Amino acid sequence: EADAEIANVGDIDLINPLSRETRTMRIAVISDIHGNAAAFREVLKDIEQAEVSVVYSLGDNIGYGPEPEAVIRMMREHEIPSIIGNHELAVNNPGFLDWFNPIARASLEKTMGFLSGETLDYIAELPFYRIAGNCRFVHGFPPDSATEYLFEVTPERLAQTLRESTENICFVGHTHELMLVSHGDGGLSKRPLKQETVVLDAGCGYLVNVGSVGQPRDGDNHAKYVIFDDQSFELEVRFVAYNITETVNRIYQSGLPEQHAWCLL
Repeated sequence: EADAEIANVGDIDLINPLSRETRTMRIAVISDIHGNAAAFREVLKDIEQAEVSVVYSLGDNIGYGPEPEAVIRMMREHEIPSIIGNHELAVNNPGFLDWFNPIARASLEKTMGFLSGETLDYIAELPFYRIAGNCRFVHGFPPDSATEYLFEVTPERLAQTLRESTENICFVGHTHELMLVSHGDGGLSKRPLKQETVVLDAGCGYLVNVGSVGQPRDGDNHAKYVIFDDQSFELEVRFVAYNITETVNRIYQSGLPEQHAWCLL
């Protein structure tokens, strides 16, 4: 609730509705690009080959990485709808910088100097969530938090959230780690996702953490994202290789904290 007082609350996608009464949709969901343009470029190529219908970004397109302006430019060129992440939230509201640890704060302060006025205006308009058919897209945790981490939420609250959700599936990011949470007749289930395809049960509620394109924290340095087919209910987890050295060198050259480069290796 507090988050929603700071920026646009949400957006209902009426351009690409995911109604099962219409055509099948293959939805690519990306998150936490974090200024890693090299990773994002390869993910876009992979998405193009996968023939998806629409792409959504869960935010944190900026921060940590050396090319936030290029990432936002590519987002806009490809007309990818995004929601706000905690890093965009801090750019919109500098007082929020105190929420971050010192290294992340230094990175954000540096990042702000890389962004054009046009990009700052774009970031200021990002909503806290999007809804398309039976899918909700939010950065941290539903219904609209850009800051709450999935690992902070108790099993009881997770179950209640999925029980009361008006959408079958909620896609989140923020933790940079792939995760699948489900709730149905058998109760609550939670497990990590790997490079795999999972057939979901249309009668259950799901929360899917889609991992990170540009700053993974799971011990595997591939860029990661998911594709969801709203007709077959298949969830495909994609791992994409990219030129990590290019991003690492750009981080060193940019003056960003070197820890962000070490995380990629």
